[in-house]
Amino acid sequence: MPPATSHEQWSQAPRLPQTYVPRQVLWERLDRAVASAVTLLVAPVGAGKTLGVGGWLQVARPDLGPDALWAHADATWDAERLSALLDHSAGAAGRGRDVPRLVVVDDAHVLPAAAVRLVDERLSAAPDSMRVLLLSRWDLPLTRLVPELLGHFTMLRGGTLRMDDAEAAALIHEHTRTTDPEVVRTITAHAAGWCAALVLTARAVAADPDPAAAARRYAEGEGQVADRVVSEVFASLTPRERHTLLCVAREEAVSAATAAHLSRDPAAAEALAGLATTGLLVTRLDGRSPDGAVQYRIHPLLAEVIRRRLAAGGVDVERARATVGQAVALDLERGERHRAFDRLVAVGQLDAAAEVLGSDGAVLVMGGHGPAIAAFVRQHPEVIGAHPDSWFAVALERWVVNDVEAARHWLDRVTQHEVGSTGGAGGSSCARLACARLMRARLGLEPVDDAVVHAERVVQASYQDSAVGAANRRVLPQLLTELGITRNWTGDLAGAESSLAAAIDLCRSRDLPALAAEATSHLAMTEYLAGRERACAQVATEALGLLGEPLPWRPRFAAARSSLALLLAGLVDLPWPSAPILPVPEPTPVHAADLCTRFWLSMRDSRLALLSGSVPDAERILIAPLDLPVSVGRLPAHLRSALLIERAFLASLAADQATLRDLEYELLGRPGAGEAALVAGLRADLAGERRAAAELFRAAADTVSLSQPPTRALALMCEAQLLDALGDPDAAMDRLREAVTATEVRRNAVPFLGWSRQGTPVATLLHRVDRTDGSWARQVAADGAGRPDIMSLFAPTTATARERSATPSTQVHQALSPREREVLGELARGSTYADIAANLVVSENTVKTHVSSLYGKLAVSRRSEALAVARSLHLL
Repeated sequence: MPPATSHEQWSQAPRLPQTYVPRQVLWERLDRAVASAVTLLVAPVGAGKTLGVGGWLQVARPDLGPDALWAHADATWDAERLSALLDHSAGAAGRGRDVPRLVVVDDAHVLPAAAVRLVDERLSAAPDSMRVLLLSRWDLPLTRLVPELLGHFTMLRGGTLRMDDAEAAALIHEHTRTTDPEVVRTITAHAAGWCAALVLTARAVAADPDPAAAARRYAEGEGQVADRVVSEVFASLTPRERHTLLCVAREEAVSAATAAHLSRDPAAAEALAGLATTGLLVTRLDGRSPDGAVQYRIHPLLAEVIRRRLAAGGVDVERARATVGQAVALDLERGERHRAFDRLVAVGQLDAAAEVLGSDGAVLVMGGHGPAIAAFVRQHPEVIGAHPDSWFAVALERWVVNDVEAARHWLDRVTQHEVGSTGGAGGSSCARLACARLMRARLGLEPVDDAVVHAERVVQASYQDSAVGAANRRVLPQLLTELGITRNWTGDLAGAESSLAAAIDLCRSRDLPALAAEATSHLAMTEYLAGRERACAQVATEALGLLGEPLPWRPRFAAARSSLALLLAGLVDLPWPSAPILPVPEPTPVHAADLCTRFWLSMRDSRLALLSGSVPDAERILIAPLDLPVSVGRLPAHLRSALLIERAFLASLAADQATLRDLEYELLGRPGAGEAALVAGLRADLAGERRAAAELFRAAADTVSLSQPPTRALALMCEAQLLDALGDPDAAMDRLREAVTATEVRRNAVPFLGWSRQGTPVATLLHRVDRTDGSWARQVAADGAGRPDIMSLFAPTTATARERSATPSTQVHQALSPREREVLGELARGSTYADIAANLVVSENTVKTHVSSLYGKLAVSRRSEALAVARSLHLL
């Protein structure tokens, strides 16, 4: 067995039962098959895949078995982990072996899709690097035709596992202790070689006083063999075995200690060990437990048998339910809540399960129990309805999967119940109510400010009042996260940072990694909103790192949110992109109530459109109504101002005086006149009023309040450009250095793109940066050397407001030929006919012919009109 790493541990082949029957046909097929790179053995549950292959390795192939690596697949076997195992096996070829060690992957049907793709890619690209035997209940999406033709892939179907008459007779004899030919023949005929059915039927027949008559009854009855032997199998077990199985059957893997705890029977381990000798009812798992303890797994068929027994009820069942209830109560007293809910549901303690939802529902949802909670609500609505304390967990489960309508229903019920239980007091200290109000507020169902004030009061009381804190303890991480999200929306960024940081600390101390990743992704957005792009990138990277680790539940939107924050922070950093950035091809998933992320997704799309070269597209994205709940209303002041500033700079690129004037007037009615002065400066600069523009930019630099976009640095750089053009280079460099200082920590280079039409080009100013200036200034100067200002870059290709209004929107133009588009580009550059002829290597007469055709298609008569129409139609 290979040494275990910090996160890997391979298992050994399963221990063979005492009543093991050799499978010669299967073993012969396996001998031939494993010469392939990949062998896929597909058979239904209970066919004997695991023990058949285990016996082959331990009995038939002692030369191969000791070196084989056995992995029992589950959701944790992602592509990275499986790749490590395959690499480990391949490394053996370089240590005296000709081929890699055999890797057996049991239950391969539960491998994540990425892990299956990894096997498929290696099968096509490097088949000699692996020998893999996959045991699966159904086909896997592997490329087969070419690998099969080349001998790299072998498929074995369930028929290979069918027991022949001799094998079936030997197995029946071991379980019935009879050689009666009628019994053997009847069971063999109707089990049809299915290992599990053979064993179950044989055990039931053995428990009957007349085995032959019992075998005939099963042969003559209707339905599946397993269905018909349920009661007989259970009746054949001892009371201790039945009780132990009823208590632990829903556990995926159960240790001796857990079995003793849940059954309240110190001898439960002996019962499991005895059942494991059959090789079917219970399987012993060696090397599976992190602490090295022996574990057992109940066979899926037997687990189904026990599920039916639990549903049918009876004295044994009621005893098991009471026993598990006692064990769970002890766990809850010790603070061990991880499996409490699942165990109570498994044994039918429904009211107790609902009570656990009421006390620990938020923790359970973030611990990965959401699907189980949703199933419980569907199956037992009357139980949930009778336990109001459980409603918040139900609402939260719906909320995290973005089923907002269902979440709203339960949030309304939570609010009504909690307010009603406190006599209508809005100042209730219940964290569930505070959390529900924040969620409802972001859906526009109640005032956001009131919900935030209430939540702040509850958080404060939870820290200051021990009784309140104890009651709110398990919901507090979720409440702090929701409070931080809502504060991002309202613009209280300091409060948002405090709330989210506190939530992350609580999540780490209480082992809630999924909620920690969610809160960290929102904290990245907070850092960006606060104008700390560099910190935003660091926090977003941390969030993506958390999401890359094994989690009990993966927040659905956290990765997209973190990626958005990382992109927004990266767009403003150096080096500037040397080629156009294409828009995001697919919609980014976002929660319906994540309003702040929705806003910045719109801003991202606009900026990407601008970077791809289209000012009109960028403007259209910002003008379009934001996809927000209708009842939410207008954007909060800080986001509305950010939107107006963004639109103002686009309007400046398009030389749109009217829009700049409208935006200036709207900003004047908002808190802080600095942003309005910035837009007024852009308008004065566009009008050619240099001195007035410089003074307005100076006023803006002194009074702006927005951190995002970087309004102060933008105003300083525009003023620097104008001051230099007005003959004051020293003052211009002072303003440039102030802009450098304002952007150095955040690494935001947008102010240095050159936003003034009348000022000195930024590249000229940056050329004066010397060694005494800081590293950020030198980086900006080096990256901006020789670059045209953004105003100069977009002016030839962006239609002005007048040009857009002068071009009929219904005008249809013929498509331009490739040569005509080349001529149009030369005209935009200001080339003469002679220049065009030389550049395109044609005669001037040919150029005149193309120009004439071009004018005709654009319905114009001179160059200026052609360029205006071309800009309006995005032909440049």
